[in-house]
Amino acid sequence: MVLLQEVVRWSGRHPRGWISAIVIGCIAAGVVAAPVEGLPLGRWLISFNANFSIPLTATLLVRAVRIFFGIRLLDDRAVVTGWTFSLIAGAGLYPMALGLTRWDPYSAGWGFSWLFVLMFILTAVLLALKNRFAWVLMAAVVAYDLRVLESTNLWDYMIDPLWVMASGVGLGWKAAHGARDAA
Repeated sequence: MVLLQEVVRWSGRHPRGWISAIVIGCIAAGVVAAPVEGLPLGRWLISFNANFSIPLTATLLVRAVRIFFGIRLLDDRAVVTGWTFSLIAGAGLYPMALGLTRWDPYSAGWGFSWLFVLMFILTAVLLALKNRFAWVLMAAVVAYDLRVLESTNLWDYMIDPLWVMASGVGLGWKAAHGARDAA
């Protein structure tokens, strides 16, 4: 939906309101459901990235809501916090999970471990600082408890490779263009 919103904006129009949301949402759903060599396009995306993390999904939802309705669910500080969290977590998780060291932090996502304690502390600190990204982390933990994704590993609810790459681009863009609109 966000990509279609951007295409509409590049054409000089501004997709605002419920009608735009419904039309663009239906087009996006049709694209995802469109069969490509016998499989819906959405299933092809899953072969690229099995689980889209809750923060990535939340960030895209926040962006879509802001464009359609002008409501800012996450402020710039929360978005930058999410991007920073993603890059730090990704830098700690992915190289080690690929065998850079003998220790694999991905294993901490199975069952109760230090990762849950770390996420609790981080969320509590962000709540105390009144940073709205804390709500995204809480949503990720609730989604994990409800087994919303196919994965049973907490890491998959917190970050994914696409989110890490998007965070790098977002922080790079913000650094290059100053403190302009981040989300």
